[in-house]
Amino acid sequence: MKYFKTNISTPLSFFKAGQFICDNNWTHKAFKFEKDYEIIIGVKGSIYIMQDNEKYVVNPGDVLLLPPKIPHYGYAPSKEGSSFFWIHFLCNSEEYTLTNQDIYNEIVEFSDKTKVNESILLPTFFSLIDSGKPFIYLKQILHIVNSPYYTHLAANFLLSAFVVELTQQFVNSFTLSQKNNGIVNKKFFDILEFIRVNVTTELSVHTVANKFNFTPDHLTRLFKKNLGISTLKYINTLKINKAKELLINSDKTIKEISYILCFKDEKYFMKLFKMYEGVTPSQYRDAYPKTYINTEYSDPELPIPFYLTQKGQ
Repeated sequence: MKYFKTNISTPLSFFKAGQFICDNNWTHKAFKFEKDYEIIIGVKGSIYIMQDNEKYVVNPGDVLLLPPKIPHYGYAPSKEGSSFFWIHFLCNSEEYTLTNQDIYNEIVEFSDKTKVNESILLPTFFSLIDSGKPFIYLKQILHIVNSPYYTHLAANFLLSAFVVELTQQFVNSFTLSQKNNGIVNKKFFDILEFIRVNVTTELSVHTVANKFNFTPDHLTRLFKKNLGISTLKYINTLKINKAKELLINSDKTIKEISYILCFKDEKYFMKLFKMYEGVTPSQYRDAYPKTYINTEYSDPELPIPFYLTQKGQ
């Protein structure tokens, strides 16, 4: 496994982005980028990519980093309807490639909350703990670059925030994998997965604790130790992230979304949403109306895109 690091005190430069939906038996073409990086995040189905003699299967929530100068290509076809987000960017600071021998010291640095870290750190491949927030960033970026008021500055800062979120999730997941013994670690991941899968049910701290034979207090201590937040805040964060997806991707009313996510009533949902996001659900929906599938963006100041987004390429 290789790891990529660069400083973002000067933001990354957005190049292009989109969401790709595969035709039946679509296979990723062979490419080698000259300067830009690409991040692929699985949305549906599986995408099969070979890079640096390593085969990767990108499933929903998986993140694959494709750096410049290294050829990559599809080694197997994907099923019709499989899809993924993709985004290309350029770096404005020196770039470093790290190995497994370097990574432990880097993780310690990134985990130190007393220091301000102005870098990002990404592995070639990892799985998100929670795909909600990265997906929201991607949709916001697509909205910005497809709007008449598009500016490079807005896209660059959103892109940088998106990659910071990926870095934080990678650091958290790596730290979790090293902490405690394997049994405790696996059980905590099982808890996170249980909450994610059941985010549209009537979840509470008590129901999760009972499911895994913890007391509510013990469970909350476990969450604060590993994620730095309480069990309830984690549950609410996932529910609000799911609500944001529904607000952007569906025509469901606020009341219907409240019902889907098992909030006790519409007013409570609206109050909680504003507490977490700073705006009401309606204001959030109105702020990001434009996302596009299979979009292609080309900046005239940059080279001709290496990666096209026509369906079935």
